[in-house]
Amino acid sequence: MSWLHYPVAIVGTISVIVLALIAHFVARSYINRHTRDPKEHYRKRQFFNTLLTLAAIVTLAILWARPMRHGGTFLGLIGAGIAVALRDPLLSVAGRIAIFAGHMYTVGDRIQLKDMSGDVIDVGFFYTRMMEIGNWIGGDQVSGRIVQIPNSQVFGTAIFNYTQNFNYIWDEVMLPITFSSNLEEASKILTSVGGQYTKEFLKGAQEQMERMRQYFLVPEFELKPNIYVVVTSNWLQLTMRYVVEPKQRRSASSFIYTEVFKRVQEREDIQIASETMDLTIQQKNTQQKKIA
Repeated sequence: MSWLHYPVAIVGTISVIVLALIAHFVARSYINRHTRDPKEHYRKRQFFNTLLTLAAIVTLAILWARPMRHGGTFLGLIGAGIAVALRDPLLSVAGRIAIFAGHMYTVGDRIQLKDMSGDVIDVGFFYTRMMEIGNWIGGDQVSGRIVQIPNSQVFGTAIFNYTQNFNYIWDEVMLPITFSSNLEEASKILTSVGGQYTKEFLKGAQEQMERMRQYFLVPEFELKPNIYVVVTSNWLQLTMRYVVEPKQRRSASSFIYTEVFKRVQEREDIQIASETMDLTIQQKNTQQKKIA
C-alpha cells in the first residue's frame, strides 16, 4: 500500500464506516424483535443511532490525528474556532442524548417546554418537532402548526410531560346552582356522570399509578371522581375533579356537561345559577305649589 499516503487512516476509515453500518443493521434488527412499544422502539433506535454516530466521529478523529500531527497547532486552532462557531448545534446534539438517555420525552408524548406545548412527532439531531396545541385553539387541541425547538433548550429548563409514566391528568368541571337547589341530588348527578365517563379506563389508570410507585415516591391519589362545594356570594359552586387522557380533555368536558345539563333539566328542584342584578326603581312624587 505504498501508493497510499496514509494507509492506516484510510483503511481504518473504511473499516469504521463498514462496522458502523453493520452495527446499525444488527441493532435495528434486535430492537425490532425485542421492543413492542412504538414509543420505546423509537427512543432506543434514535438513542443508539446517536451514540453510533458520535462513536464513529471520535474514532475517525483519532485515526486521522497522527497523520495530521505536523499541522496539529493549525488544526487545533481551526478546531477551536469550529467548536465556538458550532456551539449551539453541538449543544443540541448533547441535548438529544440527554433526551433519550434521561427518558425526558419521546414521540407521541404531550409536553410543555417553556411557553410552547404540543405533541412530539420527531426528535432529530438538532431539533425536536411537535404539533402545537393551544394558542388560538381552546381545549388543548392541535392548531395545525409544527413547532421546531432546539434540543439544547432541555438544559436548565423545566419540561412538563403530560403522558410519561402516567397517561392521565386531572381536570375539573364546575356546576353553579342556586342556594335553594337540592345540593345532594346535584352532587349525585355529577358523580354519576363522572363515573360513567371514567369507568372504562379507571382500572388502567390505577394499574399505571401502581407501576409508577415502583420507581417513584408517589403519594396516594384518589382516581374516582370527587365533588367539592364552595359557597360564593351568588350561588353554590360544585366542582368535580376527575382523571382524563390529556388529548381527550375537551371532548370529556363536553360529554360531562351535556349529560349533566340533560339530567338537571329533568328535575324541578335544581336550578342552574347565573349572575343576576336586582334593580329597584323608586319614584318620588313632588307637589309644586303655586305662589299667588
